[in-house]
Amino acid sequence: MTTPTEFMAAAPTGLNGNTPWAARYASELRQVVNEHARGSARNLQVHLGPSEIGSPCDRQVVGKLAGIPVTNHVVDPWASVVGTAVHAWLADAFAADNKRHGLRWVPEQRVVPHPDHPGTADLYDAVEQAVVDHKCLGESSMAKIRPPGDPPQRYVIQLLLYGKGYRLLGLPVARVAIAAYPRTSHTLDGLYVWERAARDDDDALIEEIFELTRQRKLLANEVRNGRPLLTVPATPSDDECFFCPFYRPQSAHDNGPGCPGNRR
Repeated sequence: MTTPTEFMAAAPTGLNGNTPWAARYASELRQVVNEHARGSARNLQVHLGPSEIGSPCDRQVVGKLAGIPVTNHVVDPWASVVGTAVHAWLADAFAADNKRHGLRWVPEQRVVPHPDHPGTADLYDAVEQAVVDHKCLGESSMAKIRPPGDPPQRYVIQLLLYGKGYRLLGLPVARVAIAAYPRTSHTLDGLYVWERAARDDDDALIEEIFELTRQRKLLANEVRNGRPLLTVPATPSDDECFFCPFYRPQSAHDNGPGCPGNRR
């Protein structure tokens, strides 16, 4: 016969703690973080902002517009939590720099490039006349920003929409830029900036996006009226699918709810 102490000592240690108690406690802490992340203002947003309407996937955008229930329970919110915290810290940093050196930066400005699709832009630089979007990225995402790659389409559209919003406020925009901060590094040596100078055809490209969004809204009405979401064309990719709220790879095999995306 073993004693209770010996029995507990023989129990397998959890993966997230050095004792069974620690592993259980880690799970409780994680649950608090996950529940709060699911209830954040960003996740409860009911309109599509500039960061979303540039998605190349009709099915993803139409599903959001139609209010389809989320089926993606794979994505861990921690990267988003870290990104949100970094954005808040950076807003404070640039506001403090204004106090130290004079007004140059406009952090966290609400802009309205389209009445139905307002958003909050991260930063405007009055000296450079630049619209800057902070991205807190892991190494694989950072590699897509650096040469020979280009930022995902949705990033570029997001920046152009922010730029239009600032121009509607009366501020000149000479260029847009992504400031990509290394999420997993212990230094800022990996900070990388991608920039795009203003072009004559920017407004035409923006109008194309607005027209595409109008067509997607019509499809969303059809989905609300009974059309299956899976009949809406999709543009699956590793970048788009994993973070899509409707991604559910199992649906390729069990015909259950959700979109199989790139696993079809």
